[in-house]
Amino acid sequence: MRIFLACGSYLLQLMVWVAVLRLWVTSRSRIKRERRSFGSAVYSDHYELRHFLTQGIVLGLGLSVVNVLVGFSLPLLWIAIYEILAVITLVILPTTVLPLTLIVVSSLATYFGGPYIKNLPSLAPTGLSWANGWSSQIPPQNYLWLAAFFFLILGHWLSRYGGRFTAPRIYAKQRGKRIAGYPWREFLVLPMVTLVPGDWISSHWAFWPLLTVHGHSFAILVVPLLVGLRFTVFRQVPRDVYQRLAKKMIWLAAAGLIFFGWSIHRGQDLPLLLVVLLVGYAIILWRAKRYDAQQQFWYSQVDDGVRVLAIRPQTPAVKLDLAAGDIILECNHQAIDSETSFYEALLRNPTYCHLKVRNMAGELKVTETAIYSGAPHEIGIVLFRDQEG
Repeated sequence: MRIFLACGSYLLQLMVWVAVLRLWVTSRSRIKRERRSFGSAVYSDHYELRHFLTQGIVLGLGLSVVNVLVGFSLPLLWIAIYEILAVITLVILPTTVLPLTLIVVSSLATYFGGPYIKNLPSLAPTGLSWANGWSSQIPPQNYLWLAAFFFLILGHWLSRYGGRFTAPRIYAKQRGKRIAGYPWREFLVLPMVTLVPGDWISSHWAFWPLLTVHGHSFAILVVPLLVGLRFTVFRQVPRDVYQRLAKKMIWLAAAGLIFFGWSIHRGQDLPLLLVVLLVGYAIILWRAKRYDAQQQFWYSQVDDGVRVLAIRPQTPAVKLDLAAGDIILECNHQAIDSETSFYEALLRNPTYCHLKVRNMAGELKVTETAIYSGAPHEIGIVLFRDQEG
């Protein structure tokens, strides 16, 4: 029962609810933008919130089990700095969240500022400890452990979900043509179990679970950990991009664990190792964006046919073997060059759809399927809308 009560404290933390609100606003804005750009949303449900709740809990549970097994702990000062910075970032800079930056900045602030902050004020009368410095029962290299698992979780998440929900966004014209990009704006907040030094919590709430390790008291606390990525794909298949990024995140996780082992013997290198991980992360994202910018392909409007931007789930188009980037050349044996001509061709046979398509590799294929009787506009293919005037 005590463990369940401690876990329930996670829901009382401001950062969790600010993150939920921020993600709801992001999801709602996406749906409104898609309805404005394409007539209806590509994904009408708030899938960002669904992933936030399901994947956040599952991944947080896995990380918590590992943390309990190894006795992972964090200073109260680190937790306070991290949650304050995370709340400020989510409120003021919602589209530029870099979760790893929050970890590194909080760790460096605790590492360098801890010896000065812990005496202002002293928490000795409360039984609570800031737990900073090398003399503390909390090893500073735990920050590297946290960074390593951040990369591990991010890599796993990108591998499973990156590019699966390809919701396009219309951007400025490129050489007189509108172009589409595929932004990733999701993030998770993981409920991470950690040990906090001091017996202040348990002294005020007798039901609170408490562990004693080597004569030191630790309260069990569930801390929110922000995991996410901001990236937009313009010239490649989004799924391929995120699969490559996932592999690089795993390599960074391995580097983080190596740095963790190194810092056990050379603790003075901790700040430098944290900065190296942050710089490595920034370089990987920068190179991925640069590589995308060097590709010749664009998700742009075309003159000979219509560009497929996305396929709405649970629609007849799912059976057509289409993908974002394909160009529909003919519909029901009639050449098309706009959204209007596409639906006019569909009306020639409103219960069946026969398409001639050219894929991103330039290969031609023919595909067909039955559609809803009398409802060709519900076929589920997302295209550039015709511009008025």
